[in-house]
Amino acid sequence: MDFNFTTKLEDGDVIVFWQFEHDEDGIYNSEVVKVVFNDVDIIPILSAEALCELDMKAYKVYEERSHD
Repeated sequence: MDFNFTTKLEDGDVIVFWQFEHDEDGIYNSEVVKVVFNDVDIIPILSAEALCELDMKAYKVYEERSHD
């Protein structure tokens, strides 16, 4: 599945594009595939730590939205 959301990164807003699979046991194979700032994909300049944090944030945002 594909999911995107807007969040803060440093001092600016970015759009995070997240892909994942899920079944009755939950979400797996999640990955941030694109991070857009000012119409530019900045994923190549982000650290592995930043991408991991965005992946965790995506999971949290997805869970919050799917339970509303």
